[in-house]
Amino acid sequence: MADRPVPPESDDPAGPAAPEGARKVRRRAAPARQPAPRKTGPTLFQRIFGARKPELDALPHARFSHTPWGIRSFVVAGNGSPTVVFESGLGHGKRVWGPVFNGLSGVTRCVAYDRAGYGQSEPSEQPRSGLQIVAELRALLQTEGLKPPYVLVGHSLGGTYMKLFAKLHPEEVAGVVMVDARHSEFTQRCRQLGVPRLLYEPPDALLRLLGPVPRAELEAAPLSLKQARKSGAFPSVPLIVLTQSNAAERWPAQLGKVWIESQRKMVKLSSLGRIKVLEDAGHNVHVDRPDVVVRAILNVVRAARYLEHQARRRPR
Repeated sequence: MADRPVPPESDDPAGPAAPEGARKVRRRAAPARQPAPRKTGPTLFQRIFGARKPELDALPHARFSHTPWGIRSFVVAGNGSPTVVFESGLGHGKRVWGPVFNGLSGVTRCVAYDRAGYGQSEPSEQPRSGLQIVAELRALLQTEGLKPPYVLVGHSLGGTYMKLFAKLHPEEVAGVVMVDARHSEFTQRCRQLGVPRLLYEPPDALLRLLGPVPRAELEAAPLSLKQARKSGAFPSVPLIVLTQSNAAERWPAQLGKVWIESQRKMVKLSSLGRIKVLEDAGHNVHVDRPDVVVRAILNVVRAARYLEHQARRRPR
């Protein structure tokens, strides 16, 4: 992910030192006209992964959990229930959640972590499928005594992992927020409608540019999506699906249509689901519009608390 180009530093506008009086008669040459910077669109990598260098808010100091699957780096802050658990997308660690994490930790307990091989977490020799990643996340939560109920927040491929978590352990989940997560049937629908493969699947040449950890996760993504489809029913909990406006406004028409339709279908996972399309947002919705993501998570937290309160009031 390349930084934005920085213009070269200008020379001293007064120019080199000159004898006294010389400046009175020397006429300063007009500065040469610089060519206007060429506007460039997003690269193929950026269009597929929404890659950009985010400006990150600092997280609390990292801790280290000695789980049965290895050492994992994580941060935890705040008090109260439910606990909000963040899962990052491909290629990102916990730091990308900084603005959202800090906006929520004053309201309830929040946990963000680095998956195996990211940040300060140990790499893993285990397969990088969704089932394995969910098992490793639950091991961290259990090791650190971070008990349910959880509000699960997942971005992109992390949304697939959180969907799988919710299906496998519905009794532990109080709510879910999907942040521009791919629907498990998105690829199949693109194929059915004849959308060019390059628009929805990265080419092999691009895979070779990725590091070994994100490449292993991306190669396992079809299996992770299948696991999410086949793993039982999604719990009837508050669900908010957040998605980017760029899909509808800037993508090729057929691709954008499939994406938005699949996001609306994802809402139907729960009878308490709803969707919000974020204006002026790309794939990294939580970086482009952290304020809206914070509000969405807060809404799910409040709804989960209300439902828990109502459940306690029911006669046994």
